[in-house]
Amino acid sequence: MKNILKYGIMAFTVGVAVTSCDDWTEPESVGVKFEDVTQKDPEGYAKYLENLRAYRKNGHKKVYAWYDNKASFSSQAHHVSAVPDSIDVLVLANPHLVSNELKAEMEKKRSDTGMQMAYTVDYATIKKVWTSKQELATPENPAPEWGAFLADSLNIAYSYAGILGFDRIIAAYDGKAFSMLPDDEQNAYKADQAAFLNPLKSWVANNPGKGFDFIGIPANIDGVAFLADAGVVFLSESLSATNTTEFGYIIDRNKVEGVSADKFAVMAALPVLDANQASVGKWGDSYSSWKAAEWARGADVCALGLTNLADDYYDPNFTYKVCRTAIQILNPAAK
Repeated sequence: MKNILKYGIMAFTVGVAVTSCDDWTEPESVGVKFEDVTQKDPEGYAKYLENLRAYRKNGHKKVYAWYDNKASFSSQAHHVSAVPDSIDVLVLANPHLVSNELKAEMEKKRSDTGMQMAYTVDYATIKKVWTSKQELATPENPAPEWGAFLADSLNIAYSYAGILGFDRIIAAYDGKAFSMLPDDEQNAYKADQAAFLNPLKSWVANNPGKGFDFIGIPANIDGVAFLADAGVVFLSESLSATNTTEFGYIIDRNKVEGVSADKFAVMAALPVLDANQASVGKWGDSYSSWKAAEWARGADVCALGLTNLADDYYDPNFTYKVCRTAIQILNPAAK
């Protein structure tokens, strides 16, 4: 592949030299709007996008970013079009809030850059909503039975993939160490787990053109064979880690028969805007995402998950500064 600088992408302010398809890593423009580049050098921008789509296939460590999408656009931070191009999978927190305008941005981002769009189906979130309904129930307005509520919730959740054109679904389930439970509780636990996971298995079987991933604790899953078809298995406990040494412990405890450790990935939080949560996204004075990216670069993991992406947009100099730097650390641009 020819050097990308030849095609007029010198407006991109982070390293952009490219030597081959095999070692090329897409460098991010920071503080530069792509619209300006398309106007100044449409041929160069087209070549940039071509190289970017090729990058998706070069075996790099993938980056998933969780994004709190809004029902309407009130700033650039709410536009999918503005997120860093080198994110491999953008995970929307609110698939039920995807407007036609946002859907159009998702489709353009996908077609231009090869980025995939996903959302999470989370057992804990469904359980939390059901618990709230239980607390608010009255004799005149009783709460739904858990099994029926779970089934209805999953039916709605999985419908978004087809209606809105998502590329993948991410199932989130932590569970608990069921092997320590009494037999009667263990059987009930396994049945409840199956009620959550079986619809996922059915969706995967009926949607061969789509992908799926998993977030959770594989050691707590009864029957992990379905994870062989997952693209990435994010270890949810990694999001609570306070240093990279803990990543090793978390990986080791989840190496169970039937789950390929090659699919494992860790997660880290990006900083948030809320001053009362200043410690989020930090390990001491360092960004946890940068430390995690540095560790993941040399570790036997296939991806890095970054949460709180929308808040990272706001920086007076570089939009998405922490995320962009984490990506650069994980997959350094060729020199």
